[in-house]
Amino acid sequence: MFRRQMMAIMIASLTLFPLTSYADARVTAASALVDKMISDLETFLATDTGEESFRTAEIDRVLNTYFDMESITRFSAGQYWRAANGEQKTEYGSLFREVLCGTIVRNFDQLQGLAYTADAATAKGDKFVIVSGTFTDTTGQRPAVKVNWRVLTREGTAPKVFDIEIENLSLLITQKQENVAVIRKNKGEFVALINAMKDRLENPLHNDS
Repeated sequence: MFRRQMMAIMIASLTLFPLTSYADARVTAASALVDKMISDLETFLATDTGEESFRTAEIDRVLNTYFDMESITRFSAGQYWRAANGEQKTEYGSLFREVLCGTIVRNFDQLQGLAYTADAATAKGDKFVIVSGTFTDTTGQRPAVKVNWRVLTREGTAPKVFDIEIENLSLLITQKQENVAVIRKNKGEFVALINAMKDRLENPLHNDS
């Protein structure tokens, strides 16, 4: 009896410890990704001249480096992504990225004066790590904002940000809901979403309001 108990303990140790170690490694990698991204943005903000082309290039680099844009693009179209053909997927992906980049650039001045403080990071399942932090306005004019970075940490691939939650509101889920509503309103036609993205590019100030 004692021998069987010891064997069970040894097996549990061999299976649980590697899993715990892997989870810890994921949390560390995800936290390091967010810290590096924040550091990059702070460096750019310190030398920002307000030139739109430079800001656009920087945001494009940040999206390329730190975000899983392929997964984000697919998720943002909801179940209708599977119904789109290859050409539509390519066009939508390009438009969605351009709209996202343009929106960030137009609101870039809001980043000035913000200081970021990292909080806890927690593994969620075997794919995600939630990295939490707080943005504080150093001028005291705006209240502190809690943010959660939902980071994809799949084994064998580099961690990438998948979603951002501002005060527990998911930006990606909100975008997905808006996109799905557009398609449903147009009898399930994926091209309606493409046209909506084109409209946002043609009328950026109206759509950002």
